[in-house]
Amino acid sequence: MRSVEVAPGNHVLVGSRNEASRQNRGEVGNLGFIVGDEAVLVVNAGTSYAHGRQLLAQVAGEAPGRRMTMLVLTQPVPEFVLGAAAFADLRVPVVAHEAAARLLAQRCEQCLENLHALLGDEAMTGTRVVAPDRSISGDTLIDLGRREVELIVPGWNSAPGDLMVFDRRARVLFSGTVVTERRIPEVRDARIEAWRETLARIAALSPRIIVPGRGAPGDERLLDALDGYLAALERFVVGRLNGGASLQETINAAESDVAFLPYRDWAGYPAIHRRNVHHRYLELEARSFRN
Repeated sequence: MRSVEVAPGNHVLVGSRNEASRQNRGEVGNLGFIVGDEAVLVVNAGTSYAHGRQLLAQVAGEAPGRRMTMLVLTQPVPEFVLGAAAFADLRVPVVAHEAAARLLAQRCEQCLENLHALLGDEAMTGTRVVAPDRSISGDTLIDLGRREVELIVPGWNSAPGDLMVFDRRARVLFSGTVVTERRIPEVRDARIEAWRETLARIAALSPRIIVPGRGAPGDERLLDALDGYLAALERFVVGRLNGGASLQETINAAESDVAFLPYRDWAGYPAIHRRNVHHRYLELEARSFRN
């Protein structure tokens, strides 16, 4: 895996479109780094210690001699956080949102155990869960030397503790899982209404390039496509629930409903899509009981 410079000073290591496997060594999430005149900021660390070391080698090759000011973890998902030990061993500060830091502590040991079983012990050698050195709760500006980078806290969207990284000079946004490209998003931990509002907020930033958490970097059309899926999911589940359909009837109907025709060739369909319908139905059903 080699980095691609998507804009001056902005480098991306694009992960596999497929699900984590021994063939791709679990390298499925997009990683990146932003180079200023004085320092480098790294966005996400990869799935394993070895993956993190690969990223470090890319940083050293593209920005020799510059210090790494921090590693930013945009969400507490395995493909972003489990390579952080490689950075911690070099005393690079690890930064995450405070809610993400809590989830990382609660869930990631189990994620690590699952990946040992999936990828094999050799691939996961040296990998360990690293607690962030610093947690943030609001937007933060970082100066890398003639390059200002903003850590944006959009609120709870795709997951608790969402973070995004925006290079103001190049107008490149590293969105993490707030945006994915031609991949069914996971909504288990999401707040869909807020998520869709954040997609509109991203559009207002007028980014030239969006680096999604999964899939190829692109432009603002990524926002429209993802919003289209989230809107279709909401309309479908609300309609079925209001029509008296059971959970299982709704899940079964979702596989062939015409509303989802544009998304059937996206990565993760139908497995993730079925889970999304399941989670959203239960959430909306519980909300109706409370009301």
